[in-house]
Amino acid sequence: MNQCGLCERDLEAGYLCPGDTLALGERLERMPKLYGALAGFLSPAVRATTEFVSRSHATASLPVDEAVLDLRYGGIALVLEGWRSDVQRVRGWGEPAITGDVEERVRRAARWLGMELPWIAAAYPAAGDLACEVRELEGAALSIVGALPDRGRRIGQCVAVDSSGVICGAVIRHQPGQTRLVCDWCHCVYATEQDWLLLLHHQPAESA
Repeated sequence: MNQCGLCERDLEAGYLCPGDTLALGERLERMPKLYGALAGFLSPAVRATTEFVSRSHATASLPVDEAVLDLRYGGIALVLEGWRSDVQRVRGWGEPAITGDVEERVRRAARWLGMELPWIAAAYPAAGDLACEVRELEGAALSIVGALPDRGRRIGQCVAVDSSGVICGAVIRHQPGQTRLVCDWCHCVYATEQDWLLLLHHQPAESA
């Protein structure tokens, strides 16, 4: 019998319990939004109104907040890409290509890890360490930006197919009163009754 690598709950098989797998997926989904929110806190003056740790009056303010800078330009992207690289190594795949600006890298790595979560939970021995580091990363970002706005109810995964035949798979959420949904990743629009039926009909079994 195995134990969950994060909460140490006994498992019949695998390395991450269902609850911690779900929580990790939600944290990965939030990561690009947290990355974007950090941009508004690069200036120490902006953060000063929300932080509770007093700073010495003898210390001059820096032109940017180092904690935010570390998360925005290295921290988040490097952590997620490092885990993606290790998962691919364990699976016998090559190194992932690192392209685009930092924001795009965060989105790509978070989305890839989210899509690989079933395998990670079931077959990746370091799943607990991955979940722990992503949780700590989110905690560091939330300590700066505070709570994110309500993201709405999860409807399922985007079922749009690109020109190469790959299904998007990004999470689609619904806010009260919304009649038109747009995928954050591929920008597919769901606006008509037929669109909604198509979206619900083609959900994976675990998301339906």
